[in-house]
Amino acid sequence: MKDMCADCGANLRVENSMSGDRKEQVSASVAMVHSIPELVVSEQQAKEIGKADEERLVKTRKLVLLVDLDQALVHTTNNNIPPNLKDVEHFQLPHGNRMLWYHTRLRPGTKEFLKRISKLYELHICTFGVRLYVHTIAMILDPSRSLFSHRILSRDESKPPI
Repeated sequence: MKDMCADCGANLRVENSMSGDRKEQVSASVAMVHSIPELVVSEQQAKEIGKADEERLVKTRKLVLLVDLDQALVHTTNNNIPPNLKDVEHFQLPHGNRMLWYHTRLRPGTKEFLKRISKLYELHICTFGVRLYVHTIAMILDPSRSLFSHRILSRDESKPPI
């Protein structure tokens, strides 16, 4: 992770160089956690982890369900709205060199729906929102991290093919 071996802590970067300039070639090149692209494993390890995920899903008899956020589960606006509106979460996030207020309301029955559907599916968030916004909304929907865990894919992780 970040040019350091997660097993032994060895510095893999050439001294006084840029990130990714490694002393020797390493087999780790597959990002494993969407929100931490610097955490990479070898292709073989990724295949093993993928196979274990597949076996776990078969054993629990679940499929993967990709859940979108905006206009599906929540509605968020930057417009000025009264602070005392019922069932609206208010939070600030950085936008350039300033902080913007966001106001989010969950669709009726959203939390109950997610709780029920999570018994049938492994839930993943997949949305065009930016990482910080998506993780903030995920904490509103799932404060215990029992529904989505780390399975969140935002605009920041979606790179166009080369």
